[in-house]
Amino acid sequence: MKTEVYILGLFSFNGEEEKNVVFSNNELDTINSRIENVLGVKRLNLESKWVTYHLDHNEVIASLEGVSSHLTRAEMGYYHHRVIFRFTFEGNDFNSELRDIRQGLKEFSNELISSVIIKPNQDLLFERCDTYQLFIVHEGRKLFSKEADPIYSNDTTTMAFNITEPSKISPIGKKYNIRISIPSTIIYSQSGVSDDFLKAMINSIYQYCLYEKKELNRKKEISDIDETQLVHLWHHIIDTMGGRTLDKNIAKVSQTNFILAFGALLIAIVAFDVDKFKYNWSFLGDFFKIVSTIFI
Repeated sequence: MKTEVYILGLFSFNGEEEKNVVFSNNELDTINSRIENVLGVKRLNLESKWVTYHLDHNEVIASLEGVSSHLTRAEMGYYHHRVIFRFTFEGNDFNSELRDIRQGLKEFSNELISSVIIKPNQDLLFERCDTYQLFIVHEGRKLFSKEADPIYSNDTTTMAFNITEPSKISPIGKKYNIRISIPSTIIYSQSGVSDDFLKAMINSIYQYCLYEKKELNRKKEISDIDETQLVHLWHHIIDTMGGRTLDKNIAKVSQTNFILAFGALLIAIVAFDVDKFKYNWSFLGDFFKIVSTIFI
């Protein structure tokens, strides 16, 4: 079972309530040079504005004591007010270890953000960073049994719902089970999500969780992400990313139409009369020969 973990971070700055903090290219280069010096690794410049850094797997694993899932990828990306960590795990025990992994990565990422970004760049007004985790569990839909008790099921432990992402190829689309909670949002898929869906999900978390929390931080009204931000995120996903009842019904109708069309094709193949086909093809061949003699 493969699982992707993304830790999304949004920075706050001293005096930001009076003046927006916008870094110049030179200031961004200074920040990344300081990150390089503390981490001891060279930056990787991407085609986008993000700059990424490979993280030491041993240091990450050390923060996950007792976890048997195998870490295959660990990196951090920085741009302006945002930082994103990306981890990939392989292993069949991930679901049972999820809480330990989530807590371990939270502590690891918070410590790294503080030591390599905030503290070395306090002259650039860095103050704090709020984070939120996104999990994408491959082969995870099998964890949601249709035979489960509808009352005491995984779907009733938090804000949980199903959505269908439209597919460019398949009329059925991709189905996901999503669970939203205060520590993280978890997407249970069959084989991952599309790039477009992942980008939309990341920006939704920034918009409806982290930016809202940042605004409340300024007003001293909140210390952690709470249910209010999560409900906003839930409404957004339902309304725009395939979670509405109408979207689900359309997907079901498309699936039914596809099955009916495929069934009709099978019937046509079984009922195919070879002799009639040869006769009709011979007739069409003679017809085209006559037409060609007229126009040539």
